[in-house]
Amino acid sequence: MQLRQPAASAPEPPKLRLVRPSAKRARGVPVVFVQLAMIFAVLAAMPLVKPVDNDFWWHLRTGDLILHGGIPRTDPFSWSKAGQPWVAHEWLSEAIIYVVQTLFGYAGNVALFSAVLVSAMVIMFRLGRAAGAGTKPLVALTLLSALVLGLFVTPRPQLFTFLLFAVFVSLIAGEEESPSRRVWLLPPLMALWANLHLGFTYGLAVVGCWLAARIYERLRGHDVDVRTPALVLLACAGAASLNPHGPALLWFPLRYVFNNSTTASYVAEWHRPGIGNPFHTAIFVSAALLVAALLSRTRPRPFLLLVTLLFVVLSMQALRNAAFAALLLTPVVGGTMARRWRVARAGADSALRMSPVTAVALPMLTVALVIPVVANISGVVGVISPPQAGYPQAAVAYVRAHDAGRRLLNEYGVGGYEIAQLYPGTKVFIDGRSEFYGDAFLRDYLTLTNARPGWRTLLAKYDPQVILLPPKTPLVERLRSDAGWRVAFTSADAVVLEQLAPAASAR
Repeated sequence: MQLRQPAASAPEPPKLRLVRPSAKRARGVPVVFVQLAMIFAVLAAMPLVKPVDNDFWWHLRTGDLILHGGIPRTDPFSWSKAGQPWVAHEWLSEAIIYVVQTLFGYAGNVALFSAVLVSAMVIMFRLGRAAGAGTKPLVALTLLSALVLGLFVTPRPQLFTFLLFAVFVSLIAGEEESPSRRVWLLPPLMALWANLHLGFTYGLAVVGCWLAARIYERLRGHDVDVRTPALVLLACAGAASLNPHGPALLWFPLRYVFNNSTTASYVAEWHRPGIGNPFHTAIFVSAALLVAALLSRTRPRPFLLLVTLLFVVLSMQALRNAAFAALLLTPVVGGTMARRWRVARAGADSALRMSPVTAVALPMLTVALVIPVVANISGVVGVISPPQAGYPQAAVAYVRAHDAGRRLLNEYGVGGYEIAQLYPGTKVFIDGRSEFYGDAFLRDYLTLTNARPGWRTLLAKYDPQVILLPPKTPLVERLRSDAGWRVAFTSADAVVLEQLAPAASAR
């Protein structure tokens, strides 16, 4: 009698496992470590030759206020919103930025935030290795990830969110394969995250994806634990309330959802990635690879699948979300490739090694070749002090010397810089805190500076005494010949106009 063979079923994805090196070590440094070091070294050095993010300046000044007077509760920086309630939701990051700047200069902040970003990439690389992926595909995916993350690498609180996002994904992915108590590290990490950056909401989303994945598996008849992710999510929500603003901070991000239409159209990082922009090509390639991995027969388990789907969608909605999709490349695409092709598995790793001297020299040589080229293109170099290239230094110096204390109408994109240079003597009209000013105020700013219909009414309403804007700004061109204003200073990048009479008389 011939026994009937059971029907073949789809192979289960291999369990996460760290690939251990053999006890008998070969001499030299594995070539993969050198390749990664070259990628990370260039990425870490990039902020030294990139223009300083405008928000860095007001983060630095806020850290100064926090260390010397406590967390501000009302706006200290603008005259247009003076005294109005302000939620300094990144207070801990700002305090860190100020302390590091004071002790180690701008290079210290570059080193700190570069290390934070590289750590996030290393965590995700290890997660890809744990899924059985070989170093060849993982190094290629890490390079692609670095091309995306290079758009964001600069001293700013958002980089703490990238690191904690990687930690959350890694801990939950490990819990999916081998349950342990480590997942209970998430609530205390959430308490830290909520005081570093508003991106803690992405951490709640990751835990929410975990719970949703478990519910999905339970509905399919699998005996899985739903209680633990539900409790961890509740604990994380409670931990996020442990901040100077309390539970109200949990609802604060809704400002970006319901009061952000003008900001989204004006601020570059809220724009969708541009298909014709060569700097965004890596974003679309990353999204395409992630989608291909999700559609594959060897796609990841439900948790990673849901997280990846969510952040691919978000990355196409706003440029600032592309970094999360890039971080998922190594564990998701790398793991999928390993389950599908033998050549992409850890067993196919290269045995090539290099001498320690060569291993150290190659990353240094790569930085020495790449960074000067970038510096020559950008015209930016900063080590001790944040580089001021791209900012209207001479015009700001003129205002500081001649118009201290007067109401300044300034450009949105340099408001943070002007806070750092002019506060407390002169306050700004607007700066990069878009969620604080709101869409209605931003619309007024755009109507006024672009001299759109109604601009004279707004000029009379706000009544600025000094204007510092780029020369080609429509408002500047209109007021050059206005009897109520005079051109006090001009340079290639800025014009300073001073009011001679009340704005109403200029009609």
